[in-house]
Amino acid sequence: MDKRIVNLLIGVGIAVIAIIVINAQMQSRERLIQELIKKGQLVEVVVAKDDIARESTITSDMVKTTTVAAKTLQPGDLTSVDSVIGKFAITDILRDQHLNSESVKPLIGFKYLSDAVPEGKRAITISVDKLSAIEGLIKPGDIVDIIGTFSFPSDKGASPPIVVTLFQNVKVLATNKNLSPYRAEGRADTITLALDPDGTKLLTYALELGKIRLVLRTPLDKAGEPEYSALTLEGLLNKLNLIQRTIPQEKLPTIEIYKGSKQEEVPVER
Repeated sequence: MDKRIVNLLIGVGIAVIAIIVINAQMQSRERLIQELIKKGQLVEVVVAKDDIARESTITSDMVKTTTVAAKTLQPGDLTSVDSVIGKFAITDILRDQHLNSESVKPLIGFKYLSDAVPEGKRAITISVDKLSAIEGLIKPGDIVDIIGTFSFPSDKGASPPIVVTLFQNVKVLATNKNLSPYRAEGRADTITLALDPDGTKLLTYALELGKIRLVLRTPLDKAGEPEYSALTLEGLLNKLNLIQRTIPQEKLPTIEIYKGSKQEEVPVER
């Protein structure tokens, strides 16, 4: 028999034996692990496959289970993948870090938009761009002010733009189709707001006349300004101290002097 064939057969035989030995060891190890789990000495815990960024929704490809010594298990560590799928990471989670009930929370939100509308309010959806939607960083539950920019026609053509505060402390109900207060869309094409019935009509009319922009505010800020307060070109120049203020000159007293039939008023100096 050819020596090369003999060497090949020997190599194949060694490989088969190695596979059998390795498989037997793995099965033995798995049996040992299961026995230790039954005895409570080992437990399964959910860990991150890779780094998980804060405000991410947990999916099945982001986590796995691994076995650890029971004494290393921390209070709140999650032991089932199903218990974390669909939840929201409230902190950054590092690779191989245990997922804890304090690091993930349920995606609390409303199933239907109608459930999110406060009593006495109406939901109205408006189109937005990157600027008016604050780069898509607005999320449901945020509080915004709405300002509008308008140019009204006049006898001399279009008037200078006027910027008006239309609404204050308006609740955001949804961004695109997202109702979760824990997730920002990143890019929002539409935003749904809660306004009273008259407010929805005013906003609809305002959108026909000009442009609007949303101004994000903290929910803790309850301060306000007079409704429909407006800033005109004159007001802007005044704020920037660009208006030249003329000091009215004091009018001197005069006396009347008659020269023949002519009458003159002559100022009297003090």
